[in-house]
Amino acid sequence: MAEKTSDETNRPSKKLLALIIALLLGAGSAAPQSTADSLKSGFENPPESARPRVWWHWMNGNITREGIKLDLEWMHRIVLGGFQNFDAALATPQVVDHRLAYMTPEWKDAFKYATTLADQLGLEEAIAGSPGWSETGGSWVPPSQGMKKYVWSETSVEGGGPFTGTLAHPPSNTGAFQSLGVHDLLNAPDGARPGPQYYADSVVIAYRTPVSDVPIESLHPKLTASAGTPDVVLLSDGDLQKTTKVPIPKVGESAWIQYEFAEPQTMRSVTVVMKDVDFITAMIAGITNPERSLQASDDGENFREIVKLPDSGSPAH
Repeated sequence: MAEKTSDETNRPSKKLLALIIALLLGAGSAAPQSTADSLKSGFENPPESARPRVWWHWMNGNITREGIKLDLEWMHRIVLGGFQNFDAALATPQVVDHRLAYMTPEWKDAFKYATTLADQLGLEEAIAGSPGWSETGGSWVPPSQGMKKYVWSETSVEGGGPFTGTLAHPPSNTGAFQSLGVHDLLNAPDGARPGPQYYADSVVIAYRTPVSDVPIESLHPKLTASAGTPDVVLLSDGDLQKTTKVPIPKVGESAWIQYEFAEPQTMRSVTVVMKDVDFITAMIAGITNPERSLQASDDGENFREIVKLPDSGSPAH
């Protein structure tokens, strides 16, 4: 069976084509108005996903059912989307008749009440990973399951033959980096509590060191400072807890330590450890940590800056 077709049967009429174009143009012209209305409506009555969330700190057990109810009703009244419950202390004094210590039956009952009421009010609830600032758990978490750091030590040996001996032990203390300890500012009034202890071997790596990789003390540098007498051993033993003191300079002056070598040297890394001003003292006194930089000179008189050493609040090299 043969079927005959022609362009005439498949081609829309001019009237139909004009109608389709007109409809498309009409729909397009309505889109901006619809978008504007939606934007205005969303601003006046934001959807749940756009409402802000806040931190809700329970400070040092100063918790009551009445306080929980008033806080959550206020959050709902000002159209918040939810909160993150954060149990902290910061040496906050007692301001309620009866403190609810963290994780006691009374505290758990108050937390359950807060969760139930938040759900009834349509508030999203989130919680921190632990009480306090650590975010890594509590005293019930074994040290082996808590947050850890990677530590290392170095032992130089002669290559080309077997080695019999004991490798230098990496740091095993609790702290942020290598042998640095914990500055327990929040518990300072009661005395710093010892941190949990945990150490486990990971791996031993042997590698060929470059000829230029030599201990700095073997270069016999001459050390001078803006004041005092720096100790080259303390500055190069790798123990970040043992430091040398440099007196604080007068206003407008700089404190410095200078290494002087008999011939030019190439330095590929530098580590600076300073006792930083804690954030509470800094806020009260209005002071900041000092700027740090590495400088070099060819004549001991004119110095050029090589790099500014970052002050990021965390170990940086």
